[in-house]
Amino acid sequence: MKTRFGFMPFFAPDGEGGAPAPAPAPAAPAPAVPPAPEAASFDAFLATQPENVKTLIADHERGLKSALDSERGSRQDLEGQLRDMAKNAAKTPELQKSLTELADKLAVTDRRADFYDAAHVAGVTNLKLAYLVAEQDEMFDKKGNVNFETLKTKYPELFAGTKVTPRAHAGDGTLTPTPASGGMNAFIRQSAGRS
Repeated sequence: MKTRFGFMPFFAPDGEGGAPAPAPAPAAPAPAVPPAPEAASFDAFLATQPENVKTLIADHERGLKSALDSERGSRQDLEGQLRDMAKNAAKTPELQKSLTELADKLAVTDRRADFYDAAHVAGVTNLKLAYLVAEQDEMFDKKGNVNFETLKTKYPELFAGTKVTPRAHAGDGTLTPTPASGGMNAFIRQSAGRS
């Protein structure tokens, strides 16, 4: 059929006429992808990797650890320098006080960073909250270390895998046990007067 806009096929609403619908192309079979094994931790994932991947990750991790160690060493050197400057600044008490405060802040920052590193290894889920708890309960020793076993016994909710599962019935929310009943059928029969 020719129209003023060019050739247009006629499509009838009842399905007659018009061009036949092209046959659908057969779908290509999806490539079989083996499901990825579920790893519970990074160590479990790493154990399943080939040796060349393990070597690459170990080299990368070694570089990160050396950078972290050098950063810690430079911070300790800086803290020592600040304390030496504070001793030398005895002539001006304001300068000595500000340098001492700065060195103390740096020491606290280092202690917090060391705590976060150790707490992550110990399985703490909320690092900031655990640090505040350890600081409030004075769990730091003279070296700035925390006994995580003590922290875990006092505050088990801060650690992964130690969540207490509550009993599962509706009375737990109201602290009263749910009454034993015969179910919905018994309720309907009682309401209808046919116990």
